[in-house]
Amino acid sequence: MRVAFVVQRYGPEVAGGAEALCRRTAQALADAGDDVHVYTTTARDYLTWAPHYDEGVTQDGAVTVHRHAVDPPDPHLAADLARMLAVRPDQDIEARWARAQGPVTRGLLADLQGAARRHEVVALWTYLYATTQLAMPLVADRAVLVPLAHDEPMLRFGITRGVARLARGLAFLTPEERELVDHVLGIGDRPHAIVGAGIDPPPPGDPHRARRLFGLPPRFALYVGRVDGAKGVDALVRHHQAYRDARGRGDLGLVLAGRPAGDLRLPDWVIATGFVDEAARADLYAAADVVVLPSPWESLSLVALEAWQARRPTLAYARSDVLAGQTARSGGGLLYTGADTYAEQLARLAANPDLRGELGDAGHAYALRHTWPACVDRWHDLLDRVRRPLTAAAAPPPGGHGNASPA
Repeated sequence: MRVAFVVQRYGPEVAGGAEALCRRTAQALADAGDDVHVYTTTARDYLTWAPHYDEGVTQDGAVTVHRHAVDPPDPHLAADLARMLAVRPDQDIEARWARAQGPVTRGLLADLQGAARRHEVVALWTYLYATTQLAMPLVADRAVLVPLAHDEPMLRFGITRGVARLARGLAFLTPEERELVDHVLGIGDRPHAIVGAGIDPPPPGDPHRARRLFGLPPRFALYVGRVDGAKGVDALVRHHQAYRDARGRGDLGLVLAGRPAGDLRLPDWVIATGFVDEAARADLYAAADVVVLPSPWESLSLVALEAWQARRPTLAYARSDVLAGQTARSGGGLLYTGADTYAEQLARLAANPDLRGELGDAGHAYALRHTWPACVDRWHDLLDRVRRPLTAAAAPPPGGHGNASPA
């Protein structure tokens, strides 16, 4: 099948669960024999969209990647307009917000003008960014929207409703995400599926190596992901401070593993590792007692699957329907609702190695079911129902591969 993905950022150094899942899904489809192209930007950072990668066409394994430059965004204006829209919906302000946030990339849009000649189906990742908002009308007849939705004000914007209505099909990561999108935007009788995710076998984790490299406390709770208030990290730090205050510093320290975003000030008792690669992440999981999941907004927690794969229990924010659902289906962790229950549940896990082992074993069994071949099968079922034939001009020459270079 000839498949295209459109995503705002793409690459091994990109710190974002949505982007990491997009990349790994593209690779899995390509490994299964599909002709996969990714249309993206040169950016690594999602606030400034500053160029990090070179423009042009490159290969990421079997995936062909088309990178395009981004017009300068205005993140401060975008934040101001988002606050205005939270109080008063306005179509003109939404359009200004979308362009101020970005990434607006005219080269990518020009490249997609010929999508019907090259790709039978185009999957656009997330409703939140201009790459999807501006590209959807160009490919709507063969488009799958991957919303990666959570219950935030932007989900209810008119621009989001317009993007969702244009899509021929929708791909969801969890039952909770599907229910939310159906409630807010409506699915109707269009093709859709819960495609979920696969998870790769991790490299062997070495807790001693992590301790030497990062200067870790003897025991700790681990957060993995973007170190950002939008991910609930500021609340997590406050909750862990309450745990320390109630328990005389407690048995568990707090380690944050991920690239910082924004100006989040951390107390000196928090250890922040910065961005970690796959090997270092495996070492940190091996060293941790528990993995904490504080984000109120998730469409799927890959970190939860990684933690359970490493037989580590999780402590997740219960007000995230997705985290609560994943935890219930896996049996791999506990939930908290605020500072008091965070301190109680963390103390319970810290004091009970048998409980940690039982939860870790249950989570491990659940994670084993999340294979890439099964995920690819679900994607193929959905894509087969959405795909459209190439236009006549797209027929590749005899013996040719038929891949197109960017315009």
